[in-house]
Amino acid sequence: MKASQRGWPIVFLGAAWVLGAGLIIRVPAGNAAAAALPVQVPPDAYVFTIMNEVRQRESRPLWPGFAPRGIPVAIFDDSDTYLFDYPGLPQGFHPIEDQAGVAVFRGRHSAVTGNRRVRIDGVWTATVVPRAFAPELARPYSLAEIAGVVVHEKFHVFQAVRHPDWKPNDAVLLDYPLDTAESLFLRRMETEAWRNAIFAEADEDAAGWARTALSYREDRLARLPAKHAFYEREVQRLEGLAEYVEYRAADRAEPPADWPAGFAPRAARVQGYQGGRRTAALLDRFDLGWKDALERGDFAYLERRLADLLDGGPACEFTPAERAAARQRADEDLAAKESERAALLTSFKAKPGTAVDFLAAANPLHIEMFDPLAVEAISPGVMLHLRWLLLKSDTGVAEIVDRPCLTEIDERGRVVRLLVTGLAPRAPVSEWHGRVAVAVDGLTAAFKSARVIGRLDRVRVFLN
Repeated sequence: MKASQRGWPIVFLGAAWVLGAGLIIRVPAGNAAAAALPVQVPPDAYVFTIMNEVRQRESRPLWPGFAPRGIPVAIFDDSDTYLFDYPGLPQGFHPIEDQAGVAVFRGRHSAVTGNRRVRIDGVWTATVVPRAFAPELARPYSLAEIAGVVVHEKFHVFQAVRHPDWKPNDAVLLDYPLDTAESLFLRRMETEAWRNAIFAEADEDAAGWARTALSYREDRLARLPAKHAFYEREVQRLEGLAEYVEYRAADRAEPPADWPAGFAPRAARVQGYQGGRRTAALLDRFDLGWKDALERGDFAYLERRLADLLDGGPACEFTPAERAAARQRADEDLAAKESERAALLTSFKAKPGTAVDFLAAANPLHIEMFDPLAVEAISPGVMLHLRWLLLKSDTGVAEIVDRPCLTEIDERGRVVRLLVTGLAPRAPVSEWHGRVAVAVDGLTAAFKSARVIGRLDRVRVFLN
């Protein structure tokens, strides 16, 4: 049946995309009557094992004013979405027999795209998609570590309510300067100095290495445009503190080696987690009242608090041989990264199947959400998103889940091109009275004021 006869429903992740005369809206799946019917689930489902562990750990005094027990959390277990401690029953969820305060949504709820904070029917909720294997640890996650991740995301909800201005603008990663050999060298020296400070047995040595780390950090951030340096400080406060709370909840010791920060722009985000966690641990060592002071608003950023505490003392130094070796590795790794980027782009464009190319120079798209830890910069302004991306304009919306896509931005940071490759042959792009819709292989998009050119392995959609 043609789109003009059916009204154009596009089903995606338990919700419907509806394209009307105006903007596109999401309609939650299910209805209130069906949602009120209780259902049975296996009492030994692993999600209950996770939450039992969370209950034991979230009762600890982890942060001033933080009461994780009262914060809702939605967990997707690869089959269904379980909702704990939510005030009421959101549309599409069913209460679970013999499980007070727990509801289930069959399948993945549209709000649960990863580990993050979201609003479900207007209520701030932590969402978690537990992973079994930890790449950064080269082993499976323990139950305690998974519980720590749940507490991490609950802390983000606490931050959203208590400190709504703690909100780094991830969109600045789209034009974050690519690494030079010097910026890569400075970031690595900063990281190594933080590690030395954490593992130092004597307070004097810990303070000396912390001063060294702060010096490298100050030098590196001074070379960045102001908005990118600001972003790094914001990420350190938001994500670094959440990871600090996660480690405390899970009884996780400082790892002997972190997951590599890699290259900009993703490295800016990773550095925020690791550096923030370590700065917080050093503040614990030198200033027991720092958490209350931060909550009172006595200071804004962790690094500045630590710098004020340690001001005037001697720094520790890397040897000339250590610095020379680090510079040589930075040169070599950067050259290898440039080759890797070229190969990644070639592989992306060569994927068999249909490519859909959204060209939006006439009406640029705005990034609503994306996974900042799953991006690769190809060149300045050109980004490969590896997992999830949500774009909107005044004429429509596009969402890509669990497949790579490429964006290009203009000088104002707006997306002027979205390219998705490797789709099913003859991707079902529908065109009707100036409206365009496509729903295939993780790509869901609908726009009005658009036109389509090409019908075989290359489809161009011009957004007007």
